[in-house]
Amino acid sequence: MNDVQLDSVTRNGLAEAWGLGPRARFTPLGNGLINRTLLVIDDGRRRVLQCLNIHVFRDPALVMRNCHAVTAHLGRERAAGRYAYSVLELVPTLAGEPAAVLANDTWWRMYDHVPDTRTHDTADTPSLTFEAARGFGAFAAALAELDSTDVGEVIPHFHDPVRRFDAFRVALAADRAGRAAQAGRECKAALAFADVLSHWEALLAAGLPWRITHNDCKLNNLLFDASDHATCVIDLDTVMPGSLLFDFGDMGRTMLSPVPEDSTDLERIGVRREHFAALARGYIEGCGDLLTPLERENLVFAVRLITGVIGLRFLTDYLDGDRYFRCAHSLHNLERARNQFALYAALTAQADALQALVPNSA
Repeated sequence: MNDVQLDSVTRNGLAEAWGLGPRARFTPLGNGLINRTLLVIDDGRRRVLQCLNIHVFRDPALVMRNCHAVTAHLGRERAAGRYAYSVLELVPTLAGEPAAVLANDTWWRMYDHVPDTRTHDTADTPSLTFEAARGFGAFAAALAELDSTDVGEVIPHFHDPVRRFDAFRVALAADRAGRAAQAGRECKAALAFADVLSHWEALLAAGLPWRITHNDCKLNNLLFDASDHATCVIDLDTVMPGSLLFDFGDMGRTMLSPVPEDSTDLERIGVRREHFAALARGYIEGCGDLLTPLERENLVFAVRLITGVIGLRFLTDYLDGDRYFRCAHSLHNLERARNQFALYAALTAQADALQALVPNSA
């Protein structure tokens, strides 16, 4: 992979913050849509550098406090034998800070590199889906005893379907980028999402538990070993109060379809039932006794909910002129939205059959 040539302010700032040598090499790592991630190799040591997107995370200091609280808690759980997975290790700056703020006002943090691991963008086998779900479930269970006051809300109303639907309608009315006409079919599909909002509000009224959750449980936010056993949950920036339905829903939307979220091959988008069965079994096993009957009974709804929410977010960003998600081309967000709405339709059509695959489902 080609080295990244950093500007002098960034390179010098990183070198000063972490004592990097003049021969340190930087290469791209991963394909995240928000933060910039680099692998740095310095004197034989491999570590991960991330530049926080402070336009998305308006309070980067809170993000770093959350990351420190979560990784420290998981480390204690692992040391006590209650958490069997690896934990991301934050590398403090030479000054002992969890992040470095450079002269160009960019925020950077460093993690130890977890060796001999890889990520996946799509789940090719039900066993991989099971492993991922069990890993994220164990992560949620391990955080159950973390004091909720130790973790703040880094992006208010992040998955809130009502807020996301309202934001879409505002973007559609404003049409600031002049793209609404080109997205007519997708906007019609998005407006139909209003049908799920009443059920979501009924769940909240019924006492749906609010916990500390990951809130971005995509398949590629897990590291796997060479045998495809899940080893480490990564990308902790959105860990904050939320619902386990958010986490299960994001897993489902990234693992049930055989193609990734930006695939334009709409005919291949669908729900692989064997993967849903593996997803439900793995998550329930990983969570242990954490899930309530209300949560278990709404796992299929969770996937529909988050698939629709993410579709709304992609479409809203497209209408706004691509200000949030990183895009490879001008239609990228529209293609992502189209993909998610196709998956949402498939999930809706198979909802009852899928819920019957949930262990101990009523």
